[in-house]
Amino acid sequence: MREVFRIFTIIIAAFITMLIVVFKPYKSEVVNLQKFTEYYSEETTVEEAGGFELITGNFYTIEKEYKIEKEVALKVTDVENIDLKKIYEIPKLESYVVSTGDTLGNIADKNKMSLEILKANNPGISNELKIGQKINIVKANGVFYKVKKGDSLFKIALNYKVDVEDLRKYNDLRNDNIRVGQELFVSNPSEDSLKRLTVKGGAKKKPTVTNQKNFGMPVKWAGVTSPYGKRFHPVLKRYIQHAGIDMRARYVPLMASKEGTIVFAGYMTGYGKIIKINHGSGYETRSAHLEKMYVKVGDKVKAGQVIGKTGMSGRVTGPHLHFEIRKNGAANNPMNYLVR
Repeated sequence: MREVFRIFTIIIAAFITMLIVVFKPYKSEVVNLQKFTEYYSEETTVEEAGGFELITGNFYTIEKEYKIEKEVALKVTDVENIDLKKIYEIPKLESYVVSTGDTLGNIADKNKMSLEILKANNPGISNELKIGQKINIVKANGVFYKVKKGDSLFKIALNYKVDVEDLRKYNDLRNDNIRVGQELFVSNPSEDSLKRLTVKGGAKKKPTVTNQKNFGMPVKWAGVTSPYGKRFHPVLKRYIQHAGIDMRARYVPLMASKEGTIVFAGYMTGYGKIIKINHGSGYETRSAHLEKMYVKVGDKVKAGQVIGKTGMSGRVTGPHLHFEIRKNGAANNPMNYLVR
């Protein structure tokens, strides 16, 4: 009887296996990135992707070279006793006092560090040194960076071309939350990034801002759910640019943020129902994922005029307003223009 039961069980298992192979009821995880092009690809327009675009010229691959002088066989107990805190230990920031004949170059040589690292740890330093002047010295290939407004962990990692995981470990971060004024240690930044982030004399580049704060809120202010800028895509392992902001707006009236002329009012694959307004001087606003539109191409609108109703048309997971402000076609951060 047991033998009959065993044979019967084998037959049933073989039958089920055959059904799985033939009908494939389970979908495998997407691992071939060539197939992952429905939302983001180099051929997909920002309109088709609903305000997102794949960054093709500003990403990088991290490569590390490990030099092992001797092969050492580690016991299991040795592996268990490795102190990761020592591996990711932050070096001390020391002071060097300038003496007669010192230059930035020979100070860097004396302390076995690159000139770029020396300058990066002394923002604004001049080549004209004074005797008795104190200079920050880090006897390691790293930079101490103070978090500024608008920074994120991924943005800092991108700027210095380092692995964001190393950034977390060196600074003992349990998550990606960082605060303005917080000091982070960036280990092994690329030389190119240090040269790019500094100008002659070591002073930091200051971006010129020509924004004009004269755009009104397109909806009643309730906050932003997704900000403007770059974010790291977990599947593509690439940075994706969000061309606008996603505002909390659950089926509420949409207003023109500034007077202008309607240049588009219709449907786009990613954006859904979208209204574009030309405000002159190269400025254009885009309001997407709408439920209703109350204007047509050619209409003149005034600031504050109701032109539609927010919704969830297009490529979205819930009702909100995707809002953009563009200057000569280039996307800008709307929060630099909007007046609350």
